[in-house]
Amino acid sequence: MTAQGKLGQPFQPPTLPFLLEVGCEEIPARFLRDAERDLGERLLAGLREDRLLPHAWAVCEPPLPGNPGDHEPNPEPPILTYSTPRRLVVYVPKLLAQQPDKVEEVQGPPLKVAVDAEGKYTRAAESFAQKNSARLEDLVRTTTPKGEYLALRKTTQGRSAQAILPEILPQAILGMSFPKSMYWTEKSAHRFVRPIRWVLAVLGEGKQAQTVDFEILGVKSGNFTFGHRAKGYRPQRVTGFKDYMRKLEQALVEIDPAGRRQQIAAGLLGIEMGSLRLVPDEWLMDWAVNSTEWPRAMLGNFDERFLDLPREILITVMRDHQKYFAVEDGQGSLRPHFVAVLNMDSDAKGLIRQGHERVLAARFSDAEFFWKTDLKTTLFERIPLLEGITYQAGLGTYAQKVSRMRTIASGLCARFEAYPVAFVPWHCAGLPSGPSEQRVKVRFAAEHTRNILRAVELCKCDLTTQMVQEFPELQGIVGGLYVAAQPSAESPEVAEAIYDHYRPAGAEDTCPRSIVGAVVSLADKLDSVVAGFAVGHRPTGSSDPFAIRRQGNGIIKVLLEYSLPIDLDFEIRRASDALHEILNFDLQQGTDAVEEFVRERLAYYLENVIGLRYDTVRAAMRHRTHRFVLEPLRVMTAARAVEKIRPRPDFMALSRSAKRVGNILNKSANLLDYEGGSVDPQRFEAGAERNLYHAYERVRDQAAQKRQQGDIYGALEAIASLAPTVDAFFDNVLVMAKDREVRRNRLQLLFTLDRLFTEDADSSEIEGPNVDASTLGGNKKDA
Repeated sequence: MTAQGKLGQPFQPPTLPFLLEVGCEEIPARFLRDAERDLGERLLAGLREDRLLPHAWAVCEPPLPGNPGDHEPNPEPPILTYSTPRRLVVYVPKLLAQQPDKVEEVQGPPLKVAVDAEGKYTRAAESFAQKNSARLEDLVRTTTPKGEYLALRKTTQGRSAQAILPEILPQAILGMSFPKSMYWTEKSAHRFVRPIRWVLAVLGEGKQAQTVDFEILGVKSGNFTFGHRAKGYRPQRVTGFKDYMRKLEQALVEIDPAGRRQQIAAGLLGIEMGSLRLVPDEWLMDWAVNSTEWPRAMLGNFDERFLDLPREILITVMRDHQKYFAVEDGQGSLRPHFVAVLNMDSDAKGLIRQGHERVLAARFSDAEFFWKTDLKTTLFERIPLLEGITYQAGLGTYAQKVSRMRTIASGLCARFEAYPVAFVPWHCAGLPSGPSEQRVKVRFAAEHTRNILRAVELCKCDLTTQMVQEFPELQGIVGGLYVAAQPSAESPEVAEAIYDHYRPAGAEDTCPRSIVGAVVSLADKLDSVVAGFAVGHRPTGSSDPFAIRRQGNGIIKVLLEYSLPIDLDFEIRRASDALHEILNFDLQQGTDAVEEFVRERLAYYLENVIGLRYDTVRAAMRHRTHRFVLEPLRVMTAARAVEKIRPRPDFMALSRSAKRVGNILNKSANLLDYEGGSVDPQRFEAGAERNLYHAYERVRDQAAQKRQQGDIYGALEAIASLAPTVDAFFDNVLVMAKDREVRRNRLQLLFTLDRLFTEDADSSEIEGPNVDASTLGGNKKDA
């Protein structure tokens, strides 16, 4: 019976709000949001495990914890999380003041063993009761699928939240993981991202608020917090969440990242007056949100003479080194202003602004000096200097890397010149970025080869410049700028290819703007992946310090966006041969690992970037010889065709038929039964058997014609029309006949069907209704 409260309402167990704040030295901006989420998830899991959440939240999966700006509003979220660089905050609006009692049923011996014929308990029942510190009269009978058993219902008294939280909180806090963490106390077995300076843990609100006492890494919990570092040097006593929010606001702390984002946006909007506007930068906005507690935007200025420097250099200095927003006019030209986000309430005297302007002027002066000095030497003259720069330990110099890239690029160019293809990047026609069905044909010519090989020769030379040594973020980019700015015979295509050859930096980045840059990018990334595997840099889990996974994603993206019909198996072997020739590496086994890795990247791209279903991708990656292929363009074309046709009933029927065929060939038949022979049409009996063979011949020719026209969907459509005929065959014909020659001929027919069914994509990989033993042959005898 459900307990009733006032006016017949269901009884609601008493709840209390709970507030936790972990105060630290400044947490790096790039770690903050993950740390906030991690703490919230761990605390939520602990509360659920210890039965401290109200029933609805304890049994349901709530949305991931976070502040209200992270997800759709929830009228009753189980927890809310917040963060600033100096604090990680979790607020639980409703926490059970006490655990509910826990009733467990302990199963004992079977009733037939525990009770004798006279209905008395046996020695087995007495032992069970004694073992569980119970009386015989406490035992009950319970029915299970195995029969009746004795059982004991044990009730564990619920404990108060005040007693349980000191056990949960240290585990939740110390269980957090960070990309980088540190020790700061002697004899500590635990690490944390930064030293913990205070811990606030308050259960309840107002006069009933109580401190939850525990200690973590030498810091005792309390009921106080600290405000902004510049103003909140004294502890502030807290009596609950409302009091906490009010006092922090007075002490210049906004704990909600969404609130800080609004503050910054409002400040930036006030600065964007007239024709001035900020250069959009979402990464920099995130950094400003996660590195401040009370953000305020400030407009600064710099000398107009620095606008003579290339836009890329100016933005890199402001963004990457000073964390400033760049300012441009309505035509997109930079103006001599910047916007800094201060972690201060105001700068009434302008002293902070003057300091920022002096620092930026010094940075720009350095960049101006490097630019003018580097321009005195052409990239071609810097080629010998690459012999003195190590690429990676064990992988020689950059001069040797360029030599390997040249071998790879030469092979790609020879392939394109021998088999002219149509390249289709939307960049070449100046189309808007994003998915586009428009196609731009580019005929590959000898001029492309010359520009590609020249760009390969020069693309790493900017590593020897002072500009890149001071601002490594500009490598590649500044090389293209130098070629364009220097009076030389280099073509604009070479400068553009050097500028772009590090693109794409991942699956979401843009590709190079021309086929010249695309091939240079492929050569660079193929060498980086193969060479990385050669020295043991294969990515593992989330660890990828040499960005091999990112390079693999870039290879796939370039090949697909440019519709390059490249067999990566062959190109990986070519890159391996270049590595062997220059550094004498033996990569026979390593090549297989690289091929498998790139297959994984292709599947990832098709599923997560393009959005195809995983079984569609798996079907498209299967060759008719039943091995994976590594021609990304072919795989994507086939996958799109499968995704388009799979809703049709005849294709799903074909998938079931393909599974039937595969099951018989792989499970019921012996390879010797049909290997080395061919189909003999004269042996087929009239009816379903002969009809299937004639239908096969007709569909085979139709599919081949469609395939030759590049219409994979049409080929699959033709093959799918075979499904009813195949079903009729299985319904009326016993494949595994007793007569050896009849059986061999029928298996040969299935073998030819299997080759047809997997010519463009392995349709048996498409998930559908379960296939049981009855689908393996006529009259269920072929299973």
